[in-house]
Amino acid sequence: MDIEFTGQLIDSMSEAVLKLEKAQKKKKKDDTVKLKTFIFDLHRQVNDSLGGQNV
Repeated sequence: MDIEFTGQLIDSMSEAVLKLEKAQKKKKKDDTVKLKTFIFDLHRQVNDSLGGQNV
């Protein structure tokens, strides 16, 4: 497991969540959908980097 890489993924996810909150407040549906997809993809990558353990 690459801890540094996993940490970067988590940092990216945190930033994406903040952007998602802003997009939802501004009712930007396209941005909201893209960010949700991005966050879900990051979640899968974190899960894979942890060896498939449920996070």
